Amino acid sequence: MRLNKVSISKTDLVLLSMAFLAYTGMYASRKAFLAGQYEEIGDLGSFHFKTLLIISQVMGYMLSKFIGIKVVSELSVGKRFAALVSLVGFSILMLMAFAVVPDWLKPVAMFLNGLPLGMIFGIVLVYLEGRRNSELLVAGLSATFIFSTGFVKSIGLWLMGSFAVPELWMPFATGLLFFPMFIASSFILSKVKGPTDLDKELRTERKPMERADRIKFLKKHGGAFLFLVLIYVLLTIVRDFRDNFIVEFWKELGMSGQPELITLTEIPIAIVVLLISAAGILILDNKSAFRSGMFLTLLGAALMILATILFGNQLMDPILWMIVSGFSIYLPYILFHCLIFERFIAVLRFKGTVGFLFYIADAFGYLGSVGIMLYKELASPLVSWVNFFTRLNLVSGMLIILFVLACLLVMKTNALKRKLRRLEKSLF
Repeated sequence: MRLNKVSISKTDLVLLSMAFLAYTGMYASRKAFLAGQYEEIGDLGSFHFKTLLIISQVMGYMLSKFIGIKVVSELSVGKRFAALVSLVGFSILMLMAFAVVPDWLKPVAMFLNGLPLGMIFGIVLVYLEGRRNSELLVAGLSATFIFSTGFVKSIGLWLMGSFAVPELWMPFATGLLFFPMFIASSFILSKVKGPTDLDKELRTERKPMERADRIKFLKKHGGAFLFLVLIYVLLTIVRDFRDNFIVEFWKELGMSGQPELITLTEIPIAIVVLLISAAGILILDNKSAFRSGMFLTLLGAALMILATILFGNQLMDPILWMIVSGFSIYLPYILFHCLIFERFIAVLRFKGTVGFLFYIADAFGYLGSVGIMLYKELASPLVSWVNFFTRLNLVSGMLIILFVLACLLVMKTNALKRKLRRLEKSLF
């Protein structure tokens, strides 16, 4: 395995910090509403009101991912900053609408809030991909998935508890509070220089992908990519369910009324996952880096199963279980963002954008997330949030192990076929 001589430039540090701040600002408009429980509104039809809000927003977010397959893949450099500000600005306006419209229209407002936000990650990612230190940069961005989602919920709880911000206005207040930071960090990102010639040589050139390019990629590499998508879908389902209902988990575990707990349990996860993911820059060889990412995905799935079994048999403390299970989900989830897809496209030497891969995987990931929430609400309404989550961990962990092995087998078979074709050409 060839190791990379790590050199972190000022540009890398700017990209790392600004991407983290920008995505944290986006999370403030997407995740803060989860700090509320909305018990005073009650149920709407067969659905608990908060669950209906979550499903509505995730459906908008999911649709945004499908739209992003085309829009993000084709978006030119000069339009990225305006797109970022416009999309998040619209989502914050929808949080204002959420606070004032009648109860039966609030799910519609949340759908519209989520509709533009699914494209933010892909636009920010374009600034970071295709560089020698992309693993480090995207790991910093991905750390927001763990830290910032808990942080903005804590801020929402703090605004309600310390400043008496009404529960319905809390999401708008939180989003507005972070919006100036989002604008400033997005502007700085838009001014940073693109990848160098050496970056392009090591990771392949990254460029917008037209429809013909996307079809060509899927025809040529769709087999292995299918299993990567299936793994990512399962990780998204488990991660999203944990994130959406973590307040309910702590309540069932008898630890409600402690807003700092949501952030404090996520900090050790964020630090360890960030360090492991960023270490990918040490591996120069793309094949070795990809295989390392898949091995760690296997490890995460096994840990997910083991920790859940120990917790179910009362052999693990609830707080420790939330940390360990969170780590087992977030490690492979973030590796997909900062290493696995990045090195997958580099191994294939395909001149395109990782954003295209992400938006296919994300679109179906959130489709699965909506499906699981609907299943929980309609088919298993009496099962507690914690019990449902433990079952989800066990089933997902086993399937992830199966799909990782299948993906590696397909890639090995394809590589062997390519060698045989080259040998045949050399002989004849």
